[in-house]
Amino acid sequence: MKFNYQQFLRTNRVPGLAIVLFLLLVSCSKDNDTQPEEPLPELPAVTVTASGEYLVENLAGDLTKTMEGQDGTGDGGFQTVYYSLEDGRAIPKEYANTDKWDIAFAGIYNSSIWANHGEVQFQDGTKGPGYGSPARGGLFLVVDGSVDEQYYDSEKHQPNKLPIPFSYLDEAYDKVAEVTSDMESQLVSAGTLSLDHFLGSGDGYAFYDFYGTMYPGNEKKTHVVYNLARPIIVKTAKGNWAKVIIYSFYKDKPVDPDRDNTAPYLTFKYTILKDGSKDFSIIEK
Repeated sequence: MKFNYQQFLRTNRVPGLAIVLFLLLVSCSKDNDTQPEEPLPELPAVTVTASGEYLVENLAGDLTKTMEGQDGTGDGGFQTVYYSLEDGRAIPKEYANTDKWDIAFAGIYNSSIWANHGEVQFQDGTKGPGYGSPARGGLFLVVDGSVDEQYYDSEKHQPNKLPIPFSYLDEAYDKVAEVTSDMESQLVSAGTLSLDHFLGSGDGYAFYDFYGTMYPGNEKKTHVVYNLARPIIVKTAKGNWAKVIIYSFYKDKPVDPDRDNTAPYLTFKYTILKDGSKDFSIIEK
């Protein structure tokens, strides 16, 4: 039964101070009637407990969306995917503003990579996926000219041959022996790593052959992404360090992908240093 305090005051003579106290009590009671917050979903099991090298295969992006019929602007409505390098597990979106995740894959086909940084907010009011979290992570893209020159035309900003052998990606990854002071001072936190020189972006981790120019006349080779030999340094949500190489955005990591391959499914390898070290060479393969 709901108590009608207005009727009570009209039909009862109550001193002024008592009325004030009564209204304060009613107000506090209303505040306490708010609905409890929904409980967070259960987290997947932890699969990484020590420093080392790990392989993630076919991490599913948002498979419910497609760019068919869209104009290519915005994020395409794709849901962000959150991943913990520290724990080796995908993290539910309900934990976005926590330090449970280290990298996020957002935007069209989950191709924009974010670090977990809780202070990212832009002038237009938009916020990073980790806004409000205690994390202060960051990203750094490693572009090694000695590896790039084996397959990449730096003037045209495109590969000079396809497909790009995975051995080049492994070579670039293995050459990253430590986190240098330059890497640390140039971390990207308020922004993303994205496709290489696409829609005004700079150096990126993957080449997007929008028109299929590398395979003229082959319709199945239009709108295909080829991952470049460019590792990513990650400062995790806990302040530790990792290096990542992304092999593919297609299911089962095809060597020479085309539009028949299903996306987005991410396959990547990473090394995590869970003790605050910056020396990747100490990890045995």
